[in-house]
Amino acid sequence: MTTLGNPPKFSPIPGMPDGKPAGTRCVQLTDDNRCAIFGRPERPAVCASLRAEPAMCGMDRVHALAWLARLEAATATR
Repeated sequence: MTTLGNPPKFSPIPGMPDGKPAGTRCVQLTDDNRCAIFGRPERPAVCASLRAEPAMCGMDRVHALAWLARLEAATATR
């Protein structure tokens, strides 16, 4: 599994000043699940540092979302 290194406890996101808790939908996701601030300076570094790879994406959306859920669980504040 790809790791995020030592991610900060939170990364402020426009509209989510205290960060995005694990399991919470990012307010910057559009209805078609695209990042509304992709490529913009206000996009958090932690988002930009996530690099998708074949093992993460798998063959379908279900696999990719399960992978992301495991990453969120692994980095959740306890």
